Amino acid sequence: MAVKRKLLTQQQFNQIAKSSEWKIEELAPWHLSDLPGIQRKEGIVGAFVSGDSTATKFLNQRHAVLGIDVICHELNPQTANGEGPINVYHYVVTKTHDERFPYCLYGKFREETLMGHWPSDLDLSVYGLS
Repeated sequence: MAVKRKLLTQQQFNQIAKSSEWKIEELAPWHLSDLPGIQRKEGIVGAFVSGDSTATKFLNQRHAVLGIDVICHELNPQTANGEGPINVYHYVVTKTHDERFPYCLYGKFREETLMGHWPSDLDLSVYGLS
Protein backbone atom coordinates (compact mmCIF):
# COMPACT_ATOMS: atom_id res chain seq x y z
CA MET A 1 0.00 0.00 0.00
CA ALA A 2 1.42 3.39 -0.99
CA VAL A 3 1.83 5.88 1.82
CA LYS A 4 0.04 9.16 1.28
CA ARG A 5 1.77 12.44 1.92
CA LYS A 6 0.42 15.96 2.21
CA LEU A 7 2.39 19.16 2.44
CA LEU A 8 1.59 21.39 5.42
CA THR A 9 1.91 25.12 5.94
CA GLN A 10 3.49 26.51 9.09
CA GLN A 11 0.00 27.45 10.29
CA GLN A 12 -1.29 23.89 9.78
CA PHE A 13 1.73 22.49 11.63
CA ASN A 14 1.22 24.92 14.52
CA GLN A 15 -2.36 23.67 14.80
CA ILE A 16 -1.13 20.18 15.77
CA ALA A 17 2.31 20.88 17.29
CA LYS A 18 1.16 20.78 20.91
CA SER A 19 4.17 18.85 22.22
CA SER A 20 7.81 19.52 23.00
CA GLU A 21 10.67 17.17 23.80
CA TRP A 22 8.54 14.26 22.55
CA LYS A 23 6.14 14.52 25.50
CA ILE A 24 2.79 12.88 24.69
CA GLU A 25 -0.08 15.36 24.71
CA GLU A 26 -3.78 14.87 24.04
CA LEU A 27 -4.97 16.56 20.87
CA ALA A 28 -8.63 17.51 20.51
CA PRO A 29 -10.15 16.01 17.35
CA TRP A 30 -11.14 19.47 16.06
CA HIS A 31 -7.42 20.22 15.60
CA LEU A 32 -7.44 17.58 12.84
CA SER A 33 -10.67 18.62 11.12
CA ASP A 34 -9.05 20.91 8.54
CA LEU A 35 -5.72 19.13 8.31
CA PRO A 36 -5.12 17.59 4.86
CA GLY A 37 -4.21 13.92 4.79
CA ILE A 38 -5.98 12.82 7.97
CA GLN A 39 -8.43 10.11 7.00
CA ARG A 40 -11.61 8.86 8.66
CA LYS A 41 -12.24 12.26 10.27
CA GLU A 42 -15.90 11.46 10.89
CA GLY A 43 -14.91 8.58 13.17
CA ILE A 44 -12.19 10.24 15.24
CA VAL A 45 -12.78 9.85 18.97
CA GLY A 46 -9.38 11.09 20.13
CA ALA A 47 -5.80 11.81 19.19
CA PHE A 48 -2.40 12.03 20.84
CA VAL A 49 0.65 13.88 19.57
CA SER A 50 4.31 14.00 20.51
CA GLY A 51 7.21 15.71 18.85
CA ASP A 52 10.00 18.22 18.89
CA SER A 53 10.75 20.49 15.95
CA THR A 54 14.47 20.54 16.82
CA ALA A 55 15.06 16.85 17.62
CA THR A 56 13.85 14.22 15.16
CA LYS A 57 12.95 10.59 15.82
CA PHE A 58 13.01 7.84 13.22
CA LEU A 59 9.34 6.85 12.88
CA ASN A 60 7.81 4.79 10.09
CA GLN A 61 11.06 5.01 8.07
CA ARG A 62 11.19 8.82 8.30
CA HIS A 63 13.04 11.43 10.33
CA ALA A 64 9.99 12.86 12.06
CA VAL A 65 9.51 16.02 14.07
CA LEU A 66 6.03 14.92 15.14
CA GLY A 67 4.00 11.75 15.51
CA ILE A 68 0.23 11.48 15.88
CA ASP A 69 -1.90 8.53 16.98
CA VAL A 70 -5.48 8.98 15.81
CA ILE A 71 -8.12 6.82 17.51
CA CYS A 72 -11.16 6.07 15.36
CA HIS A 73 -14.46 4.32 15.87
CA GLU A 74 -14.89 1.51 13.34
CA LEU A 75 -18.50 1.24 12.19
CA ASN A 76 -18.08 -2.11 10.41
CA PRO A 77 -15.33 -4.08 12.18
CA GLN A 78 -14.00 -7.21 10.53
CA THR A 79 -14.71 -9.32 13.59
CA ALA A 80 -13.77 -12.55 11.80
CA ASN A 81 -10.25 -11.11 11.46
CA GLY A 82 -10.07 -9.92 15.06
CA GLU A 83 -10.92 -6.27 14.45
CA GLY A 84 -12.91 -4.53 17.16
CA PRO A 85 -14.76 -1.22 17.31
CA ILE A 86 -11.54 0.83 17.68
CA ASN A 87 -8.77 1.42 15.12
CA VAL A 88 -5.62 3.42 15.80
CA TYR A 89 -3.67 5.04 12.97
CA HIS A 90 -0.24 6.65 13.10
CA TYR A 91 0.86 9.71 11.14
CA VAL A 92 4.30 11.32 11.07
CA VAL A 93 5.37 14.82 10.13
CA THR A 94 8.77 15.67 8.65
CA LYS A 95 10.43 18.94 7.76
CA THR A 96 10.85 19.97 4.13
CA HIS A 97 13.00 22.61 2.42
CA ASP A 98 10.01 24.48 1.00
CA GLU A 99 9.25 27.87 2.59
CA ARG A 100 5.58 27.73 1.59
CA PHE A 101 5.10 24.19 2.92
CA PRO A 102 7.80 23.59 5.54
CA TYR A 103 6.29 20.28 6.75
CA CYS A 104 4.99 17.06 5.24
CA LEU A 105 2.42 14.70 6.79
CA TYR A 106 2.78 10.97 6.01
CA GLY A 107 0.27 8.25 6.77
CA LYS A 108 -1.93 6.65 7.69
CA PHE A 109 0.19 3.85 9.13
CA ARG A 110 -0.99 0.83 11.06
CA GLU A 111 2.43 0.29 12.59
CA GLU A 112 4.14 2.18 15.43
CA THR A 113 0.95 3.20 17.20
CA LEU A 114 1.30 3.05 20.97
CA MET A 115 -1.91 1.02 21.42
CA GLY A 116 -1.60 -1.17 18.35
CA HIS A 117 -3.80 -0.85 15.28
CA TRP A 118 -6.63 -3.03 16.62
CA PRO A 119 -6.51 -2.66 20.41
CA SER A 120 -8.50 -5.14 22.49
CA ASP A 121 -9.70 -2.32 24.75
CA LEU A 122 -9.42 1.43 25.06
CA ASP A 123 -6.57 1.45 27.59
CA LEU A 124 -5.21 4.99 27.33
CA SER A 125 -2.51 4.43 29.96
CA VAL A 126 0.08 4.09 27.15
CA TYR A 127 -0.52 7.80 26.51
CA GLY A 128 -0.01 8.75 30.16
CA LEU A 129 -3.70 8.79 31.04
CA SER A 130 -5.16 6.56 33.72
